[in-house]
Amino acid sequence: MPEPVVPPHFPHGPAILAVDGGGTKTLAVRVGPDASVQAQQVTRGCNPFDQPDWQAILTDLVSPLASGVQAAAFGVAGYGENRETGRQLQAHVQQLFPATPASLTNDVDMACIGAFAGGAGVLLLSGTGSMAWASDGAGQTARVGGWGPVFGDEGSAYWIGRKALQRVCQTMDGRAPEAQSFARQICAAMNWPDANPAALDALLGWYNQQDRPRPAIAHCARLIDDMAEAGCPEARALITRAAQHLAVLVQTARTRFSDHDLPWSYAGSVFKSALLRTTLTDLCGAPQPPRLPPVGGGLVQAARLAGWPIDAEWIARLAHALNT
Repeated sequence: MPEPVVPPHFPHGPAILAVDGGGTKTLAVRVGPDASVQAQQVTRGCNPFDQPDWQAILTDLVSPLASGVQAAAFGVAGYGENRETGRQLQAHVQQLFPATPASLTNDVDMACIGAFAGGAGVLLLSGTGSMAWASDGAGQTARVGGWGPVFGDEGSAYWIGRKALQRVCQTMDGRAPEAQSFARQICAAMNWPDANPAALDALLGWYNQQDRPRPAIAHCARLIDDMAEAGCPEARALITRAAQHLAVLVQTARTRFSDHDLPWSYAGSVFKSALLRTTLTDLCGAPQPPRLPPVGGGLVQAARLAGWPIDAEWIARLAHALNT
């Protein structure tokens, strides 16, 4: 069960609500007409494909914030990938807000709206998973990637972590002797022995103990980037390959709109990597810094649903409020 949410205190009166439901965390933000943040709460990820209790997570998070809300917008990881799951999500959002306008979209679509404040562009997401979402700013969108850990998610934190641990396995059984230094650094960081059979026993034991193996493997990407920054050739090569995979997502999304100059922006933990950002800039051009964080895209959607007048000044106030 998710951790209990402490009921927040916020001003009474009109408000909108946005929920950014990712694979690792779920963030809910309540905002007033002046773009001020009245309250926010965060809890575990609510991707229905990772979290069997996603409905309880959303209910416990949103219920304390719902009083007086004139419109709500949800962006949930996994939405749009399976019809039955999509119907369940739609039904649950309607249950949470039966008499209030509410929208539901994929969390990457929400992030794209936020990054370009509703304008045209390509949002490249690389966190636990990876995907590109393009918009022409007039209602037409295109999705590239995002096929999950089995069929896709190339360049994501999970992909980086899985490839690194796979390399450890190959090294320990003798298939990749050239990667011994790389494997030993990972084993040392994870407090595992660095020789077989103890090494593989430790790795498989660690994996089998994880309640949520996918985020646990994704978390290893941070270690690989630290190793890359320290000059490890194998780690640098892995981060570079991740960037190349991500560049293909951006380039393909641009092709879908026949606009090779369509601006691109980014979201997700993988972009903390300076090497990855530099490689992507070389391949796709300089990114546009996101005008709003992902949840800000949901707040733009909710404000429109509520009929609030929003302009560049409102967007600027919202950006300041969300970043302080």
